[in-house]
Amino acid sequence: MSYRSDVLEQPQVLRMLIHTYRSHPVWSLLSTYPQSPVLLTGMGASYNALYPAWFYLNQQGKTALHLETSALIHYLPTLLEGSGVIVAVSQSGESIEMQKLVEQIEARRRHNLKTPVLISVTNSAQNTLADYSDVSLPTAAGPEVGIATKTYTSSMLVLNFVAKALAGKLQAQDFENGVAIADLTQTVLAERNAGIAAACNSLTRSTYMAIIGRGPALATAKNAALMLKEGVRIPAEGYSGGQFRHGPREMVAPTIGLIILTSPDATLDLNQRLAADIVDYGGKVVCIGQPTAGNVHISLPKIEDTTFHPLLEILPIQLLVAQLAERREITPGDFRWSSKVVHQE
Repeated sequence: MSYRSDVLEQPQVLRMLIHTYRSHPVWSLLSTYPQSPVLLTGMGASYNALYPAWFYLNQQGKTALHLETSALIHYLPTLLEGSGVIVAVSQSGESIEMQKLVEQIEARRRHNLKTPVLISVTNSAQNTLADYSDVSLPTAAGPEVGIATKTYTSSMLVLNFVAKALAGKLQAQDFENGVAIADLTQTVLAERNAGIAAACNSLTRSTYMAIIGRGPALATAKNAALMLKEGVRIPAEGYSGGQFRHGPREMVAPTIGLIILTSPDATLDLNQRLAADIVDYGGKVVCIGQPTAGNVHISLPKIEDTTFHPLLEILPIQLLVAQLAERREITPGDFRWSSKVVHQE
């Protein structure tokens, strides 16, 4: 087991997920649950994977909140009262925050107090979070090194279906689109993309990385930063394009690496314009997605259902992390201070 093998297993994991859930009775069950509010919670990569579902549900008129579990259990436990739905995501289902979330919900249940329906997305079928959930949706991605790759994309795929089911929009075609995404995942990972090597050359001497996106692409921006910190041990931050213009662009310099996600959605032109402006400032820009101004462009296939696009655009980041780590003689996923499962707050 290695970081690279985890990355390359993703197409197979996604196909197996679709095979498991294509005709699963859980989707009919989800349609009977309270549709609003929906509370989406997780930590780390699991939290980042929830961004597209958060945007989608609100776009469909369903009130959805997106909160770190650490904030939920300590500062906003009143959100665990009453009806509604909680979608909790955790690769292990055993992190300290998820254990405390379960404890708080179970304490209310023991006193016959109303609590939201708890839906969990975890890697395995048996863990603390899954055991106490009303609905458990295991991804069965298998063992993984420290950096979340296949557990991240498999969670995002299931969450795509969950969000559409909760909004009453899930159709058979969504699973066909999922198959197409799994196939494209294999294509992107199999290609000897010269853009990855060029991006590595452009960014290898950077002392700080900024990854910029808008809307659902915030999932990629935030998770890319997490992966660069974990795997390359470099300071990195994910920004929304709007927030980057409000001050952070002042740090643009030759030593700052910038990755802009030019997703094919409503703000594509804004992202393209930002990329062009940063080039004018003298910054080094790597663009992932649709063609635009920049020092390096990594193209991605166009897809019909753009709700799946964040699942595709993380793939070049995964490959880039491997190359950048190799240049620094670091083994991706070989943590020094962290662990795969966080047991201490």
